Amino acid sequence: MAHHRKASEAGIAEVRSVIAGLALAGTISLGSAARQLETSPRTLQRRLCKRGMSFRLLVEQSRFEIAGALLRETDLRVQEIATRFGYGTPSAFTRAFTRWAGRSPTEYRKARADRDH
Repeated sequence: MAHHRKASEAGIAEVRSVIAGLALAGTISLGSAARQLETSPRTLQRRLCKRGMSFRLLVEQSRFEIAGALLRETDLRVQEIATRFGYGTPSAFTRAFTRWAGRSPTEYRKARADRDH
């Protein structure tokens, strides 16, 4: 019973943390996240739905938060970042990042660099 209680009490922050770790490792899936949270994929989906979230949305948010950090804090090329997140082409990543951030990865990086100087 305690095992089930632990899984059902895991909050969105814990789920986000697990997703971020999996995204960095390149092994993100609903099943792998559920295993780390010691619950079933169905239970995880149900918990997220009750909070108005979806696994897919959390994965997307996590990917772009990490991508933003990589753009701010590293010199990795956009192509390298796109590849790390499983995008087939840098242009597909650029379109997705632009939808999320409101600017292209290059513009995002430049704006952050301008702000730091």
